[in-house]
Amino acid sequence: MSQWIVRILFGTAVAFIIGSAIWNNIVTNRLIEEATGRDLEAQKRALTLLSEREDFFDLIQSRRPPRRLRVAVGAESLRNAVGVKVALAMLRDPEPRVRDRFLQALLKIGGDNLDALAEGLKHPDANVKNGTVKVMVQLGVRCLPIALKAFENADARPAATEVLVQFGSASVLGLIEILERATDEGLKLDAITALGRIGDRRATNVLLPYLTLPTEKKRVVLVALGTIADPRAEPILIQALRSPAEDPDARAQVALGLGQIGTPSAIRTLLNALGDADLQVADAAAQGLQKAGARALDALAQALNDPRVGVRLRAVTALSGIAEARSVALLRRALLDADARVQRAATDALGVVGRPEAIPVLIESLHAADGGVVLSAVRSLSRIGAPAIPALLNALREFSPADSSDPMNMANRVAAAYFAALALRQIPEAEPALLRAAQEPRIRRFALIALKERRTPAARPLFEQALQSPDPALRQFAREALMQLAP
Repeated sequence: MSQWIVRILFGTAVAFIIGSAIWNNIVTNRLIEEATGRDLEAQKRALTLLSEREDFFDLIQSRRPPRRLRVAVGAESLRNAVGVKVALAMLRDPEPRVRDRFLQALLKIGGDNLDALAEGLKHPDANVKNGTVKVMVQLGVRCLPIALKAFENADARPAATEVLVQFGSASVLGLIEILERATDEGLKLDAITALGRIGDRRATNVLLPYLTLPTEKKRVVLVALGTIADPRAEPILIQALRSPAEDPDARAQVALGLGQIGTPSAIRTLLNALGDADLQVADAAAQGLQKAGARALDALAQALNDPRVGVRLRAVTALSGIAEARSVALLRRALLDADARVQRAATDALGVVGRPEAIPVLIESLHAADGGVVLSAVRSLSRIGAPAIPALLNALREFSPADSSDPMNMANRVAAAYFAALALRQIPEAEPALLRAAQEPRIRRFALIALKERRTPAARPLFEQALQSPDPALRQFAREALMQLAP
């Protein structure tokens, strides 16, 4: 008898559990339907209940994107912390259009619920973190107090840093206050990093006492001071750049800061650093001299005479970012360097400088003995673009051989004309000029080469005309071009 009672009780318990599960499933499905439905009041009630569940996001994902998009309307209508929580959760959605819609919702309701919005800064999902940063930045400095508060939380700090950096100088005093009262060393170092990224000189005096930290932590301070580039810190930055014992990353950032400061003493230090044993530091010194601009030209002229090829190459790199007429003159000098690597780098640099004075220098380089220099000249002329077209057309006329009495000279001239045509082929604006040039007998062949490479439909009549040429090579060339243009 007792066995039957046990069985009945067990069966009742199982039935209760199954029934409860079925009922919960029915209730949950009803809530999901309401949360993604059109009845606004029912939607708000359902979202409030579902938001308390850890599987809220997964439940909503069971519906198609159009229904998930409707959830944004309910979140906006709630206009409270629950609505923000819902919108933050939906930033995890795999559909970009759904995420964008919930970003709009957060912009509408996040400003009145900043504490709830700040929870997104510590969320493990990157889309939620990045979306929260974007919303806070768009909402503006009213988010500053909550972002500073979030900065003190280790989980929220990386995302909060991005918000504070975007707010720029408005964040400085708050970060200084955190730095001065913080007891956690990690928080202090992160505050120093943030102040450095903002680059406000009000932070300089606050950062100087932290230069006594051990080297691995002092690097954070040096990077910050290098980024701020305050002239008051110049002696410290010069000392750091000269010291091989300092962290290489920090020394590299210091070099950039010294370039921004740009005083004669800073430039001399950067000049000496072009030959640093650490290549990262040496390359950063070149970038620093580039930042110094025209003020660094005397130093770079000196560097071009250095016996070390690496120093000369870095000097050329620095000159490529200084768009001055004197830079062109110095790069022309570098074209005479004994090392072909320097010649090639100088030819590329002339294209980056892009000044009109560089065009005749590059045209001359089409005759260079080193093939790498010639190809660099082609790249640079095409990079300069439309301003180089007249000079390139003149080069075609000048280089096109008039006779074959000197085979060697003729070969050189043909090669130079071909490379001039190659440069014209890469300049979009050159097409009308090439179509006209293709009607000049002397440069016809080279203009057609450029037009063939461009696959220019307007050149079809010119290629058809070339089929009647007495030159068999030109006829074959024209046939190939017409085949390319065939539909």
